Amino acid sequence: MKTLLFVLGLWLSLAAQAQSDYSKFDLNLQLSSNLYEKQLGPEWNLQGELHLNSRWSLLYNYSIGSFDTYNGYAHAPMSLFAVGPVTRFLAQNSFTFSDFLGALAVGCLTALIPEGVAYHYPLAYRWDLSACANPLGLAYIFSDDFALDQSVKYDATAGLKLTYYTPFGLHADAHALARYTGGFGWYPNAGIGLGYSFGHRNLGE
Repeated sequence: MKTLLFVLGLWLSLAAQAQSDYSKFDLNLQLSSNLYEKQLGPEWNLQGELHLNSRWSLLYNYSIGSFDTYNGYAHAPMSLFAVGPVTRFLAQNSFTFSDFLGALAVGCLTALIPEGVAYHYPLAYRWDLSACANPLGLAYIFSDDFALDQSVKYDATAGLKLTYYTPFGLHADAHALARYTGGFGWYPNAGIGLGYSFGHRNLGE
């Protein structure tokens, strides 16, 4: 248990020191739309993006949206859904108070497992194009259909995002994704976003 905590702590420390050309960590608020069976359904997404270097970043997406007037969802990384089961399993196998605290810590750290990864290509000064894949997502479904309501479905995306980084920390993006949701199939998703870059470069850099 102590070894696992040490490894997780070391990984987080290295990740915190990593950075891309323009940011160490991006926090984005995105407004998107799903095109499902010729109907547009809005989606609000809060995205965290941890840059490991100038090319690679880890992605975390938390969103709420709809497919149509009858079906909605709340999306989160699988790791968030796993916090409870992992903590419960480790706590049940704890023999000391120290083990129990370790179980709680590892359970909480489970939420840090990313949902996806992105590869970045610099198009021009302060312009970044990234290709992303988010295979580790789940959606909690709200539906008028009794068979679907309150079910948890696999929910994954892949696509492109174009981002412009300003010299004062703010950035804007436009994105286009292909999305798959269990029980709903494939459909497109596109939108725009605004965010802030933590650890951004100064104007003179």
